Amino acid sequence: MSKDVVNITLLGSNSGNNLGDAAILSSILDTFSKALSNVHFFVPTTKPSFIRENYSSKYSVEPLNVMPWTGSVRLLGVPTIRAILRSKLVLICDGIIFGKKFFNPAFNFLVTLVGLVPFCKKAKADLVCYNCGIGPFPFEASKKAASYVMNNSSLVLLRDEDSKKLAEDIGVKREIIVTADAAFLNPVSSKERGKEILQSIGINLEKPILGVNLTSYGGQWVNSSLSSSQLFSILREGLQRFCDERREEEVQILCFSTHPMDAPLLKELALSLGAFYIGNEFYLSHDLQAVLSFCSMFLGCRYHSVILASSVGVPVTALVYAPKVRSYLRQLSTPELALEFSGISAVGLANHLGLVWGKREEVREKQQAVVKELAKASLRGRDLTLSLLDRERETLKKSLSTAV
Repeated sequence: MSKDVVNITLLGSNSGNNLGDAAILSSILDTFSKALSNVHFFVPTTKPSFIRENYSSKYSVEPLNVMPWTGSVRLLGVPTIRAILRSKLVLICDGIIFGKKFFNPAFNFLVTLVGLVPFCKKAKADLVCYNCGIGPFPFEASKKAASYVMNNSSLVLLRDEDSKKLAEDIGVKREIIVTADAAFLNPVSSKERGKEILQSIGINLEKPILGVNLTSYGGQWVNSSLSSSQLFSILREGLQRFCDERREEEVQILCFSTHPMDAPLLKELALSLGAFYIGNEFYLSHDLQAVLSFCSMFLGCRYHSVILASSVGVPVTALVYAPKVRSYLRQLSTPELALEFSGISAVGLANHLGLVWGKREEVREKQQAVVKELAKASLRGRDLTLSLLDRERETLKKSLSTAV
C-alpha cells in the first residue's frame, strides 16, 4: 500500500458512555493500526476527551467534537463532513443502523447517516458497514433509510445471519457478507490487572463469582408487560434464591454496569443482595474484560456485556431485552440459554441459573468453539475492508499506465 497517510473516519456512538461501543472503537483502532503503519483516524464524538485521554497516545486518532455548537446534529455536521472529504474509508462501526425513535436525531443515528452518504460519494471515499448489527425498524421510513445507506456502501459486512436476513427483507441489494462483531478483537488487560481491580473492591478470588448485567431498558424492546419495579423484584429474588441454594459454595455476585444509565439499577441490586459493583464509569473495556475473565459464569442482558464476557472464556446466559441478545445465544449454539422476560419469575430464574451453573464447563466448551471462529470472522471483516485500498491502488496503477 502507498506510504501516504490513510485517513479513516469512524462513524459510531463514540462518547465512551456505552462499554460495547467503546470496545468496538478500540478494537478497530488496534486491528487497523497493526495492519497499516500509516493510518490516521477521525472519530466524531460528543466527548472528545474520552478519545484524547485514553487512545491518542497509542494510536494516530483525532477526536472531532460534534456537539450542536459545532454545526452538528448527531453525526451530520461540519466536522464529520470535513473528515469524510479527507478520508479514503468511512466505517459505520457499530449498531447504529436502527429505526427506534427514527424521527428524533438526538437519539437516532440512522437519520443522520443518510445525509452523509452524498459526501462519501463526493470524496470518492469507500463507505463500509463494518461488522454491523442492524434493526429493529418499526417505521417504514427507517427501513428505506437503512436500505439507502447500505445500498450506497462499497461493502456491507454484517455481524450475524439475522442482520443479513433483515437487510434483505428491507431491500438491500448489495452483496452482504456475514462476519462478526468487532468487539471480539478488543485488547484485554492482563490477568494481574484483573486481580488488582477485584481485590480493590473486596472480591475473594478463592470463591466463585457470578457476573450479572442488567439494563434499565428492562423488557421494553421486547414488549414485556412487567413494570421496571416488578422486574427488579423478580430478578433480585431470583438471584438471592440462587445464592441461598448454594450457600456451601459461597457464590459472590458481581454486578457489571456497561452504561451510566444502568449504573443506579445495578448499584441498587448490589446493595440489596450484599453483592459487589463495578462499572465503566471507573474502568475501560480492557480492564473490565480482565475482571470478567475471573467470573465462573455470567448472566448478561446488554448485548455487548454478553459478547465481552464470552470473548474472555466465560460461560454465558442472558436475559433477552432485545432480539439481538437472543440471536447471539443462538449463534453460540446455546439458544436454550436465552431467558425471555415474558413469563419470567424468581423461581424460574433461580432454576435456570442453577441448571446452567451445574453444567457451566460443558457450556463454556460449547460456546468457546464458536467464539474462536467469530473472532476470526471479525478479523476477516478488517481484511475485506483493507482490500478496498488495494483495489484503489490497482486502479491508480492502471490509469497511470494507460496515460503513459
